[in-house]
Amino acid sequence: MNNNDLNKMMKTAQQKTGIDMNKMKQAAEKGRLDDFINQNLSSEATKKLKNVLSNKEAAEKLLSTPQAKELMKKLMEDK
Repeated sequence: MNNNDLNKMMKTAQQKTGIDMNKMKQAAEKGRLDDFINQNLSSEATKKLKNVLSNKEAAEKLLSTPQAKELMKKLMEDK
């Protein structure tokens, strides 16, 4: 996955969710991702996301997918 593919994926995610992915990335970089999530996701979506992230096995399963690994690699390269 190159930067063009990453940008397309982020644009698609933004269109599907209505969430500005750049603002989400900025919130994460500032350590304010929880605030961003609470303000931009429904209470049910927030609960589901937090459940996955607080469940070590579920988080590891999610993060072990090739897509998640590639996304994390690309996000870390931008720093």
